[in-house]
Amino acid sequence: MKRTLVWLVAVGAVAALAYAQTLTVRGAVGFGLAGAPDSNRPNASFQLFVKEFEFNGQTRRGGNFSIEVRDANSVTVLTLLNVARLSVDAEEGVAEFSGRGFAVQRTRQGVRRTQGFISVRVEDNRAPGSNEGDPDAISVAFRTAPDANPVFTYEGVVLRGDIRVFEETRSR
Repeated sequence: MKRTLVWLVAVGAVAALAYAQTLTVRGAVGFGLAGAPDSNRPNASFQLFVKEFEFNGQTRRGGNFSIEVRDANSVTVLTLLNVARLSVDAEEGVAEFSGRGFAVQRTRQGVRRTQGFISVRVEDNRAPGSNEGDPDAISVAFRTAPDANPVFTYEGVVLRGDIRVFEETRSR
């Protein structure tokens, strides 16, 4: 009986170690209105939700991003439907991600839709609801080919809303 109990405890300990795994989730989420650093009026609205899961030696990433930028003569909407590359520095509050997407530009002359590649960099500089420190920032580039020069760029600071960059690790 005692030997069986010791054997069961040993098997249970090995099984517990085999199932004890670590899950790491990193990414960025946010939405809001952005504008030029020296302006109080927003000229862009954005939303982003990008995450990467690392579990059991495998990595999965996904998410989406969109931004609508208005200027005097046009409205440009960039949409990234699935993130292909993501890097997160949670300590510095910076996330960079990219993937295939499209741009839709509306002008008085009409609407033009272009397939391409979108690169985004977001900075989480302050806590939600705080006015201390630098505001959160966003920069976007749209290219028609991966190594081409950008045909559209946008840089701004978050005037209303928030960006959160994070990395969390949990053991199971």
